[in-house]
Amino acid sequence: MEKNNGKKSVTKKYLKYAFIFLLVAVAFWIVSGYVKSELADRAVVLGIGIDYQEEVFEVTAEVISPGQSTEGGSQVQSKLLVGRGETVPLAIQDIYQTSGKNPSLGQTGFILLGEGMKQQDLRQVLSYFVFSDAFKDGVTVAMCDGTARKIFETTSPLDNMISYALQSIIQQSGQKTNSISNFLQNFIEKQMMPSETSFLSEVRFVKELVPESDKGESDTKTLGVYDCAQINIFKNGKYTGTLSKDETRGFIMMDENMSYDNFVVEDAEGDLNIKGKISIGIASKDAGMDVKMQDGKPTVKFSTQIKLRKMKTDVSGNVMDYLPKTPDEVSGYIKDNVKKQVKELVNAAIEKCVEIDCDYFEIANKMFKTYGNKWKDYQKENPDYLQKTQFSVEIKIID
Repeated sequence: MEKNNGKKSVTKKYLKYAFIFLLVAVAFWIVSGYVKSELADRAVVLGIGIDYQEEVFEVTAEVISPGQSTEGGSQVQSKLLVGRGETVPLAIQDIYQTSGKNPSLGQTGFILLGEGMKQQDLRQVLSYFVFSDAFKDGVTVAMCDGTARKIFETTSPLDNMISYALQSIIQQSGQKTNSISNFLQNFIEKQMMPSETSFLSEVRFVKELVPESDKGESDTKTLGVYDCAQINIFKNGKYTGTLSKDETRGFIMMDENMSYDNFVVEDAEGDLNIKGKISIGIASKDAGMDVKMQDGKPTVKFSTQIKLRKMKTDVSGNVMDYLPKTPDEVSGYIKDNVKKQVKELVNAAIEKCVEIDCDYFEIANKMFKTYGNKWKDYQKENPDYLQKTQFSVEIKIID
């Protein structure tokens, strides 16, 4: 009996080893079944610029290479690779053919569209990235004044990688810089919804900070700053207009996720009891939009509750020294003045919405959620529903 038990245990032991060996063999077979791509053959793409000129797409990729090194162990510098083609995929393939580096898109976080892309249906152009398994849905998308390539040939004072710099300005610091961002997946999805409208931030290169005579021989990029305070509007994937800075501020004011903005109040009594200018910022905000059908027409009410605070700076942003410490009280005069300014900004955004016939406030989306097919039928019979919509704005300043 003991001999039989011993034989069974030995048999189990060998079966266990055989099973492990089989698993290793299968794993090796699976791995060897794929084409091996050496890391050194890849170029990690941080950001992509897309231009359209003379019926050809030009893709500028900001890349870093795993084999790339710098002198003296300094910070890794990004490089630019350029490809051209009749389509965006062919332009990206051209980068591989001309550089010998396979563009790795898995780490791409930023797409910048040049001014020439306003001629294109972005639903078709960006579908290459949307349907790519190697591309993230949460990539920041923006448009620029001029060509994307020229923007990629510039650099920020704080970050030599333009993709990171613009992501920081538009996305990560949006609540502080009062700029609003959009993501790849969100932009495409909004074009397919009842409102058929979405937006992209516009990037403008403002000025050069370093004179040509002060640049070193190794400085190949123009140093400067970026203005991202306006947005471009797209309907059914096509460009329809650009909001001014005030119209953009009015639009952002009704975005419940954005709270930052500041205002200058004239003839306000300051901390030294002297009439002058005072800077007022938004401490918190609760915005919303109510929609309903009334007398056969859409009715939209924008409302927001805002809490204000005095900014301990003058209107140019410089800290005022030696001021006595006083309670952070906001007078009724200041509240009324800011309330008037906010209402003017929101009304400017509403007027632009009606003028260019683009529902970037997503009124139709909310109407559809409320009324379903009833709204769908109304929208089909009234494609100019924005012209017939009654708008109202309610601003409350709270303590």
